[in-house]
This record gives sequence, structure tokens and C-alpha cells, in this order.
Amino acid sequence: MKNIILVLWIVFFTTAYVNACTTFVLKDSSNLVYGQNFDWDIGAGFVLVNKKGIIKQALIKPPYKPAKWVSKYGSITFNQVGVDAPMSGINEKGLVVAQMGLFESEFPKIDEENVVSGLEWIQYQLDNSSTLEDVIKNNEKVRILTDVVPLHYFICDSLGNVGVIEYINKKLVIHQGKNVFISVCSNMIYELSKKSIKNYKGFGGKNDVPEKWNSISDIIVIANSMINNYKDNLNPVDYSFEILNSVSSSTRTQWSIIFDIKNRTINFRTRNNKNIRTLSLNSFEYSCTSINKILDIQKSNTKTDLIKQFTNLTFDYYFDYKKNLIALYKSNMKGFPNISDEFINLEVEYAIKRKCE
Repeated sequence: MKNIILVLWIVFFTTAYVNACTTFVLKDSSNLVYGQNFDWDIGAGFVLVNKKGIIKQALIKPPYKPAKWVSKYGSITFNQVGVDAPMSGINEKGLVVAQMGLFESEFPKIDEENVVSGLEWIQYQLDNSSTLEDVIKNNEKVRILTDVVPLHYFICDSLGNVGVIEYINKKLVIHQGKNVFISVCSNMIYELSKKSIKNYKGFGGKNDVPEKWNSISDIIVIANSMINNYKDNLNPVDYSFEILNSVSSSTRTQWSIIFDIKNRTINFRTRNNKNIRTLSLNSFEYSCTSINKILDIQKSNTKTDLIKQFTNLTFDYYFDYKKNLIALYKSNMKGFPNISDEFINLEVEYAIKRKCE
């Protein structure tokens, strides 16, 4: 069952780093929002309601021993590759975790138990952590399979604590507290982001802040400048979408998402549908016995109640999604391998048939 995910993740992460994914946190005395642009060639994806009390096991093949856990918290995630492989998400405790490609990532060699893949790490944390402190502690319990995952993570909890977790030169690097003096993260080593911003006016340097971005450094400073210019009388969600728009790509920004942590809502739009759709964390049932719910991120619309547009995560639905995703990959990526229905069946069955604790 690992084979299909392995193939898709190799393709995704060996190309993702050249893009300009962006995450940031905007906060004041009464607001706390987390913004994300997901940039890539393919916009397919789904919004998934993840239940608590589910027995889980990472999709890791031998010789590694997969991590095993029971989900403690429910969550809503934005996925492309598959179930338990989110690009970002928020759990019912208000913890938000997202990834960005980071080609410079170098993970230590692993020969231990409790292994997860890079996107599974996000779901593992959303399942088990309520705060940034929890994320850091739980990170010690698992090992990330490194051969397909050049990325880093940007995290914010409901208390407003912001953190960055990276693996540089095969060592874990954690930025938190006073080390996070810029609340923007993109496809650049975070320490380099902090250094690059000092080249611009307003941050100690001589370079003008550009109106449009041409580099990751530009993205960092444009987003930070807009955060610094935020006024309390502005709508934080609307303003956050303006920030995302200022650092987006007209051809590659597939999803723009605002997690309104204090108000427990999610606002998102897609490249093919600029209308903002809104979800509330309080609208869903996360108990293990509830029905799995899924929403096509591209087909969703504002014409009818968004909650009613969610459908049950059935075998047929998920199998068709995987088939269509692979077809998209094959049409957009020269040399993408054939993947048999047998492998798709294995992954789909695993996701559908998981049991309660």
C-alpha cells in the first residue's frame, strides 16, 4: 500500500520546492489567523473531516517500522495526495500545521521504529497535539522517512505560539518564542529568511520593498510589511487574503486558505473559483462512530450550503479520486509511471476500513 503514495510523494516533493508556497500568522489582541498559499501545477484536492478515536498506522514499508497511534483530536485538513497526507490542517483544539517545500532539508538517517512520512507527520501532529509545545514533544516520538520529503513545517496554536520545524544539515532545528520575530515562512530556510529581510527598508536595509515578488526574499518582506501595516479596524480575514494575493502566482497558486483560529472557522478559495467558501469547526462531528466526510475542493461552491456539499468518504469515491489524480499527474508530468488498480485498491481499503479504538 505504500507504493502508490511513495510514487506520488516523490513527484510532488521533487518539484514543490521550486514554487512559492507561503504561510504566515497575523495576530493582535483579539484576532489570530493563519494564512497559506499552496502553489503547484495541479489543483486537485479535497477537504477531509478526520475523526478522533481511530486506530492508525503510518503507510511505511519494511525495513522501517511504522508509527502507530490512536487519534486524540478531530481535525479538518486540505489534502491532495491522499487520506492522512494533508498539505495543511487545523484540529479541534485550534492547532494549525502546514508544510512548504524546502529543497535544502537534510534529515538524519533513520534506522528506528515509529516512522512516518512527511505529510503523515502533519496528520500525526493534528491527531495528537493541542499546542506548539505538544508538537515539539510529539516530534521526539516519531522519525520522518527522509527519502521523499524535502520540506519544513510552520505551526501556530490557539495561544498564538508560532513555531518552525526544520531539518538542516541532518539536525533538527526548532524556531519558537523570540526566535520567531518574522511570522512568515516560505520555501527558504527560516534562518535565511530572517537574514534576508534585513536587506529591505523598514527592516534595517537599503532595498525598497517591491510591489511584486520575484524571489522568495521578496515574498518574505512583502508579507511581513503587510502584517506590520495591519490596523485593528480592518477585517483580519479579508486583509489576510490580500496578503496571500500579494505573494501569489496567477498560474501556480492553487489554494489560498485562512484558518481563523479564534473564531474556529476556515475560509478558502481556489485558482478556478475565487469565491471564498467558509467552514466552521463546530459544524462537524468528530466522534469515531460518525461518518467520514469529504469535500472536493475544486467542485465546492457558494451557491448552496457548503456543509451539504460534503459527501461520504466511500470506497468508490476515494478510488475514483485517486484514479483521476494519477491521470492528472500523468498528463502533466512526462514519464510519470503507471500505477495499477491493485495498488490503488490497497491504499483505499486501508483508509476506508480503519477501526475505532
